[in-house]
Formats: sequence, structure tokens, C-alpha cells
Amino acid sequence: MASLAAPTVIDNIYDWKFSGAMLSVPRSSISATSVGQLALFAGGRLQNGSYTDVVDIYDRKAKKWTASRLSAARSEIGAGSVAGRYALFAGGFDASFKPIVAAIVGGLSGDLQYLSNAVDYVDSKLAVHSTSLDANYPQLGLAVADRSSGSGLYTSGYQNNRPGERFNDFEASNQTFVFAAASASASLAPGPVFPYPRWGAGGAAANGVFVVGGGHVFGNSTNSALTTVMDRVDVFHAQYQRWSQPQRLSVPRDYPLVQAVGDYIVFLSGTQASKALDIFDSRTCAFVANPQHTPALYTLRQDAAATTVNGCLLLVGGGTVYQGRNATASVEMFDACNA
Repeated sequence: MASLAAPTVIDNIYDWKFSGAMLSVPRSSISATSVGQLALFAGGRLQNGSYTDVVDIYDRKAKKWTASRLSAARSEIGAGSVAGRYALFAGGFDASFKPIVAAIVGGLSGDLQYLSNAVDYVDSKLAVHSTSLDANYPQLGLAVADRSSGSGLYTSGYQNNRPGERFNDFEASNQTFVFAAASASASLAPGPVFPYPRWGAGGAAANGVFVVGGGHVFGNSTNSALTTVMDRVDVFHAQYQRWSQPQRLSVPRDYPLVQAVGDYIVFLSGTQASKALDIFDSRTCAFVANPQHTPALYTLRQDAAATTVNGCLLLVGGGTVYQGRNATASVEMFDACNA
């Protein structure tokens, strides 16, 4: 049977269709990815603080939900897909409160005091390749992939300036690494430094344009705020290997959810101030004017997960509501599919 062709994206954001659904179990610290026609929401923490192994699966073609299970209950799982067929769920935290495995790129090692420079990537034949970051300091950063160009970016986050020593020195990182994939090989090389180091930024990419926004910085004096949430957005152009002038979100966002929808990069959540989506157009390298504040979230939420199916159906699921008091099972779907 021939596979369903990937649909194009409705260009007018006001024509995106909104609908709602429910996960089988309310939970936060959930992980999400998509593969083929499927969106998968895996693991997480329940209202009582325990972990779950539930995986909720939405089929865009059939418009139906089913459920499956992980091998073990855990949260904050690394999620991704390979070869258009396989969804990968790696690591995370279980009831022992220790990370199960190292992250695919960088991340936490088996000892929570230290960061790792290990890099593992999986090719379309499911072969695992291992290398390490050529970094001055081990880094827990933000990994962003652009499927259209076969390139990726690892940047921002934080680094340990005193690796292997008794006491750590964690600081926001400006280290940047550029991943480039060819038909038979891949490379990971240092790139231009991240212009404004900060914690908690989110990012996505389209058309070789990598957009990293939001996050927070810590005050450096007794007269400054302890934490300042940022509205700054930095844009990296893979073709020119450079960062361009920064732009601004409509509101500051910390740990925002960021997804590519066609040519657009969509920022949502990460704030209690607005339900609106910030939508960046990679073709014009500018945010879309949206005086109608549509599309927008129906419910403010934190610690949720988002994924995009076929590059056009954006799903946001789980998380906490009412300023973190309750876990939710609600799913909000923004359908930009032109088919």
C-alpha cells in the first residue's frame, strides 16, 4: 500500500483548525515525538508524583487514539524518530531519581554531579555511531534538528567549568556545534558561539534557519532580580554559518515548547502571561503579525510536551495547569494540514 503523501501547510495561520482531545492518564514531565502518521506521548509523572509507563498514540490518518506501554515507568525521556519508521524513547528518570542512561548528545552522565561530552547518533539503517563533543567544557545543551536540510545544532544550555573537580561551576553556555549529515557520513563541528548564553531556551528549525528563544538568566548583583525570564530570540543561518540580529517574542517565555510547522517556527507555553502563539516565518526571518492572537492555547499549561505530525499537525499534551497544582490529560491540536 502506498504511504500517505505529506500534506502541504496552510499558509494563513488564521485558517489553522483547532480541536481538543484527552490522554488516557493526566500527567506532566511527559515526552513526545512523531513518526509517520503517528504522534506519541510517552511516560511522565502522575498527580501523586509517581511515574507512568503509558504511551498515548494518535493516528492522524485514522483520527484515533490508542495506548501502549514503555518497558519501565519514567519521565523526562529523550524522544526522537529514525528512518520515518521508529520512535525512540531513551533514558529519563525513574523512581530511583537517577538518570537511566546518558543523553544522546551531551547531557547528564550516571553521576548527577557531572556532565557528559558523549555523542551517539543513529542513522537511517539504525546503526549507532559514537563520538564526543570537541568542547572546552561538558555541556547540557539544546539539540535542534532540521529535517529538510539534514543539519542540526547543539547550543545554549549550561556547562561545567570545573569538570572532574570536587565542586562544580555551572554556567550558561555559549558553546555551539553544527551537525551535518551526508549520504554516507555525518560531521559535528564547533560553530559560532551562541550570542546570549542563558538557561531554559527552546528551539526548532526550518529551511536551514535555526531559531532559539526564551529562557532565563540569573542576577549577578544584589540589586538585580534573582531570575529574569527572556523574550530574546536568536537566529542561526546554516547556509552562512552565522547568527543574525536578535528578535523578540511577544512575551518572555521560560522553557517554551517550540515546533516547526511547515515554514513556520511556533513558540507556545513557557509563560503564565499569555495563551497566544508566537509564530516565526523562516522564509522572511521575522515573526508573523498576529493582532487577533489566533491561533492560541485554550489552557495555560507548564511542563507539557509538543510534537508535529507530517510537519503540519501540532499537538500539545499533558503538563500542569492552575499554576502547577494539577496534572492534566488535555491535548490541544492545531491542524495546518492542507489535505
